[in-house]
Amino acid sequence: MKSISARQSGIIVFLTILANKILVLPSAMYEKSKTDSIFALIAIFAFELLVLACFFALKKAYPEQNLKEILSKKMGCVAAKVIIFAFLIFFLFKTMLTYAVLYVYLKDLVYQDEFGFLALVCLFPVVNHAVVCGLRAMGRTFELFYYIVLVGVLFCLCIAFFTNISMPNFFVASPLEIFHSGFRHIFAFGDYLVLFLFIDKIKLKKGEEKKIFLFALVGIILVLAIFIIFYAKYQVTAFMHNNALADLLVFSVQFNAIGRLDIIAMLTIMTLGLFQLEIFQAAFCESFVQIFDKLSVKYGVIVFDILFLVIYLVLIKKYEIMLSFATDYLVYFAILTNIVLPVLIYVLSRRHKKETYDEKND
Repeated sequence: MKSISARQSGIIVFLTILANKILVLPSAMYEKSKTDSIFALIAIFAFELLVLACFFALKKAYPEQNLKEILSKKMGCVAAKVIIFAFLIFFLFKTMLTYAVLYVYLKDLVYQDEFGFLALVCLFPVVNHAVVCGLRAMGRTFELFYYIVLVGVLFCLCIAFFTNISMPNFFVASPLEIFHSGFRHIFAFGDYLVLFLFIDKIKLKKGEEKKIFLFALVGIILVLAIFIIFYAKYQVTAFMHNNALADLLVFSVQFNAIGRLDIIAMLTIMTLGLFQLEIFQAAFCESFVQIFDKLSVKYGVIVFDILFLVIYLVLIKKYEIMLSFATDYLVYFAILTNIVLPVLIYVLSRRHKKETYDEKND
């Protein structure tokens, strides 16, 4: 079986942590709880680190089995497929949200016009090819571009200090407003769920959990830094700026002979968006082949493309509708996938550990 290393798994986690959080999320959360959105963000990240711990516990208990085999052993085949189907729906809409945010960014700052057909023609063949090539090929590509992406994000953060910024004012929102802000945007998270679907494809030696944890920590720190600097730059008008990472460079895009610097943000965001689409579509296809185990990934890609075209281009159509759908309806579905399912998996891993201990004693 083609597997990926702990380092490649950590980079995948790093990329998913940045998904849907470095463009529209800072301004969206600001509307409800102002700069105190940082506290909601920290609370969600802290809980999701516990989800990562659940994955490590499950991987230790079932080092070679995939998610369907694990769940089937404990809950039966039908229940396992229902849970994996929930993953499939989650990653379908996760891909749609990522695409919507990336498309609007490029339309507003690059093309200045509608280019929906061109975006699909240019983007999806690349994403489809990456998914068909497999997780190992994707992991190697991510490993190659990791430092380029990291430097791009750090560059944007550093240049922001050459603009007018001041310490943001905290403790301006009530605890209920902070909770509501985090709750409404919970669908933008669920960053470690891809690991559960790829659990049998991750080669994890003893002690290598730290590698994945460190990559996750880097991603969390970068997101927090983007939020803090963004609020320091736009203390009153943050709700008006929907492209946080790119907007950090506003008023500093011309450096004498150096030229425009916002091209760095654009290339970084485009690279991140492409990789994130590949990861989420790969997670969808992995869910698909675990449900329909007689079919290959290619069928999953075809089904994904059809569903995406029908749901996004025919039913949703607009970016604003997609965001509203994610914050008004998908939030409740995300509670199931981001919270209930990891807790259930943790219980299963603990039960397996107890059963193994009892068998040894007998």
